[in-house]
Amino acid sequence: MKKYLSAILAAALLCVSLCSCGKTDSEDDIYIPIREGNQVNYETANAYVGTILEQVVLDGTVTSPYTRNLSFLHIGGTIKTMNLRQDFDVKEGDILAVLDDTELEDQIVVQELTLNSAKNTYETLISQHADEDEIEFAKIAMDIEQIKYDGLIDLRESLVLRAPFDGRIVSVGNYREGSHIDQGATLCTISDSSRVSLTANDYGSQLSNVMFGTSVEIRQGSLLETTGKVVDTITSTRRMWGSDDSVQVNSYVIKCDEDVDFLELGGIEVTFTTLRRDDAVIVPSAAVFESTEMLGSTTGATTNYVNVLMNGIKVQTPVTVGVVSGDKTEILSGLSGNETLIL
Repeated sequence: MKKYLSAILAAALLCVSLCSCGKTDSEDDIYIPIREGNQVNYETANAYVGTILEQVVLDGTVTSPYTRNLSFLHIGGTIKTMNLRQDFDVKEGDILAVLDDTELEDQIVVQELTLNSAKNTYETLISQHADEDEIEFAKIAMDIEQIKYDGLIDLRESLVLRAPFDGRIVSVGNYREGSHIDQGATLCTISDSSRVSLTANDYGSQLSNVMFGTSVEIRQGSLLETTGKVVDTITSTRRMWGSDDSVQVNSYVIKCDEDVDFLELGGIEVTFTTLRRDDAVIVPSAAVFESTEMLGSTTGATTNYVNVLMNGIKVQTPVTVGVVSGDKTEILSGLSGNETLIL
């Protein structure tokens, strides 16, 4: 019996031992994964050293930039007839307006009578062999009356306002038939159709120091690209559309460096280079950001910065911005020109 119990006890101990060894082996084989962080893929661009241009692009038009204000230069009066309107094409010599001549014609009639009287006096003195001094004074009086009469006849033509050249009426004053117009007051403005040029209009003085001979680049879509030079500047004041406010307009007349035929359709771009900087640190404009400092409840200064990629880490770096030319921006300080930037 004792041998039987000893055998059972030994079997139990062996079983416990085997179970214990199996548990240890199982625990050693368990794999615990280590979670790695997600790798960030940035869109980047490089800063570099090069040349940057500050440019202003104006809309160009092929038009007649030369205009003249028309008025009755020698006399004012009531407008008797008026044959003009805005955007009206006229030929040289066309009658645009005529002043009422009633008062002038009355003056001519009276002066003609006075002149004839002076002539009769002079002729009578000659026929009567009067004193030479008396005849001389009569002749002087007759000449004076003749000058007055001729002046009135010349003034008669001044009542008629004619087109000085072929052109188009670009604006008309606030006048109509029956209105009074002062001597020298502008009745209308006419453009000279014989002087058609490429013109770029600068509203509000975007440009400065544009002089005779300033070079420009000219482009019309993808079909025409050439260069030219400024040959004249015409300054005018124009009223803003739908407003009583006026703005100064500098119209730059441009002569192309080669003979070109502009298309009837498609806008014309005229590019003026106002500044050139060599050896400038240049970055994509999309890489430059603004940061505004808040001072309590008020907005403080605005600064610029770029995000520099250094050893896989994004580092926000303050910069000073210079010339901005489209998709390129000059960096005056903060970068050396060999950095990798995060867009």
